[in-house]
Amino acid sequence: MNDTLVQIDGAPRPPMDRREIVRIALNLAAVCALSAAILGGVYVATERHEATARIARERRTVTDLLALGDDTRVIEIQQFLAPASREVVYRVGVAGAEASATRELIFTLEGTRRPAVLTPQAQTKRVPLGRLFFAERDGRPAGFVIEGESPGYKNTIRFFVALDTTFTVQGVRVVQHEEDPGLGAEIATTWFQGQFLGRDSQAVAALDVTRTPMPEDWRAALDLLGTQAAGPWRTAHAELIAREGSQPIHAVTGATISSRALTQGVRTSVEHFRRRWALLEPELGGTR
Repeated sequence: MNDTLVQIDGAPRPPMDRREIVRIALNLAAVCALSAAILGGVYVATERHEATARIARERRTVTDLLALGDDTRVIEIQQFLAPASREVVYRVGVAGAEASATRELIFTLEGTRRPAVLTPQAQTKRVPLGRLFFAERDGRPAGFVIEGESPGYKNTIRFFVALDTTFTVQGVRVVQHEEDPGLGAEIATTWFQGQFLGRDSQAVAALDVTRTPMPEDWRAALDLLGTQAAGPWRTAHAELIAREGSQPIHAVTGATISSRALTQGVRTSVEHFRRRWALLEPELGGTR
């Protein structure tokens, strides 16, 4: 077998110099390294910007859901599970304040208060459980916002649930999802999220989903919610809200899985929060 390399014109091609091969390899490596550095720099810059923008959006969402004024401060509570010690850690701090201003509250899974021990080793073994936002006015609770997650049809659905001091739903806002446009993505619309508004803790605990068509008058009222503030809207449609408050959530047509995922997520998040607040309220000094 003849292994001699030939050029296009048929003439034999001389063997390539090893130094030439090394030079080409080094040039390719240098180009790849430079490209990786540029892409890494762009990622870091955009990631920082996106994180800042996300935090700003979340703060606006909390303020909008609870209709907070300038006389209200918002306390952010990050929740973690420490599996090894069977503890739940609550990191408490004013939203937007420096990390050094935070403090930690630690409870066993049975609800017993534990002293906070700040060791790097303990913190690295913590599993995030989401966040709570506690609005305070004149030293008293003014409302709560719970961050929750639920597995959707395609990926995780992340949402906020706003509650007043009686644990009645003041609003639900989907803040992140990857559901199909025109189908599961409808759970992020005003008309679907508005179905939760005004339901008390007992109604939330019994929440379910139905595939029966939504009454036309209820759908028309929910469509108006996107053009009105929640307070005036609830006043104008008090009878409809009372009628629908004990009814299931009407699923998006063709997207029952996504509808059920958000509904179950809201129900579970509120139930967990009620138990957690019973532990946190004496520590935070609030009254209800």
